[in-house]
Amino acid sequence: MQKISPSEVTFIQQGVENNIRSDGRNRVDYRNFSLETGEIIHANGSARVKLSDTEVLVGVKAEITHIQPKELTNTLQTFDTSKRLVFSVNCCPSASPEFEGKGSEFLNIELGKQLERLYKFIFNKSNYHGNDNCLSIVSGKYYWTLYIDAIVLDSDGNLFDALSIATRAALYNTRLPRVKAIQGEYEEITFEVSDDPEDTLSLSIENAPICVTLTKIGTQFVIDSTLQEELCMDARLTVGINSHSNICSIQKGGIQGLDPATINQMINTSKVIGTKILNIMDKTLKENCI
Repeated sequence: MQKISPSEVTFIQQGVENNIRSDGRNRVDYRNFSLETGEIIHANGSARVKLSDTEVLVGVKAEITHIQPKELTNTLQTFDTSKRLVFSVNCCPSASPEFEGKGSEFLNIELGKQLERLYKFIFNKSNYHGNDNCLSIVSGKYYWTLYIDAIVLDSDGNLFDALSIATRAALYNTRLPRVKAIQGEYEEITFEVSDDPEDTLSLSIENAPICVTLTKIGTQFVIDSTLQEELCMDARLTVGINSHSNICSIQKGGIQGLDPATINQMINTSKVIGTKILNIMDKTLKENCI
């Protein structure tokens, strides 16, 4: 566990109070980040995000999965497609002394669960106006399962925001081969996969959110906190925002509580910042496709 001296804590707290953080930003300034897609050649999709000295790489691998009848959720034979997104996070020991040995095991699990909760419903039928979603191959029987693996290459704070940005970008970059299901004489199903690398389907990320984490230090809160600022944290609120400015998730962390007025202010700030980041993301992703 990294530590920080009392004098450093005081310096950071006073800077936040005066709206001048140690790196020169004000309380609601977000650091510039770079975004690259298609980094992993043999994956269906991938993205690398570098947020100052925080760097993450996300890869997506797709596999065809046969759905068992017991997995159908009701008499309408619908299927909970949240089970078709499988997340895994691995924090490299070289990224931080905190990740050495078994230090990263709990964090890996927690970050994976956070991503799972954040993206749980983005491909459900309700988001596709009652039609089968883009993961369906044979309705009620065969679906694509997406294995989303994230690697933390370096860490300087605001790790989960960077992971959410990279995950959304990797899903945007994901291409699924066009598959034709052929039913045999005895009702067995075989698949004909197009061998044309250009004959693919993309995923709709219209409902895919990113996260904006707000960290309370003293009486004020900041966004996009550095590792040093996180060590001074009293409380934290992570808000998931999609391109419609809808709130998709809220998670509170830290040892202190937050009063309702502060929570409302933090949520409103997250919606403004999240919309700006999403606009920058979408512009960058479209440019990368040209």
